[in-house]
Amino acid sequence: MANITNHLKRFARRPDTRLGAVELAPVVQGALSLFGDRLREEAVELVVELPEDGEPLRVRAEEVRLEQVLVNLLSNALDAVAGAPQRRVAIAAEAADDTVRIMVRDSGPGIPDAVAGQVFDPFFTTKPVGAGLGLGLSISYNIVRDFGGALSVAESGPGGTAFLLTLTRA
Repeated sequence: MANITNHLKRFARRPDTRLGAVELAPVVQGALSLFGDRLREEAVELVVELPEDGEPLRVRAEEVRLEQVLVNLLSNALDAVAGAPQRRVAIAAEAADDTVRIMVRDSGPGIPDAVAGQVFDPFFTTKPVGAGLGLGLSISYNIVRDFGGALSVAESGPGGTAFLLTLTRA
């Protein structure tokens, strides 16, 4: 309980507006730590693929806000797989030259083509009435843009959705 309380206090504090080199693995683990019970209760298979060899992967960001983005993407992925026959959420990261690509993928029903272009608009949601405000992806998009990065829907279809977060390598 103490670990969760300390984590939530850090997560809720006012973020530092200065960008710097942020080690990715601890931020991913911090975001995932908030979903341990939900993953178990909903029997969701979690796959984490982070580079383990060599130097730690670092990105140009602000730690608390990057974790907020990952929490939002993971929360949406868990919502997408709720009640699905196969419940799988994956997060993977890879370095490519001057960037780091982070993919959050789910095995949900996908985003309908008719609304795929609206998912980053404020107050747009595909969730049932009362289940979401439609602000999470819009806020995440702007946070990532503040980092000099990009957030996009990499793919979506009946087999699930993948969001791609591209950040500058630090």
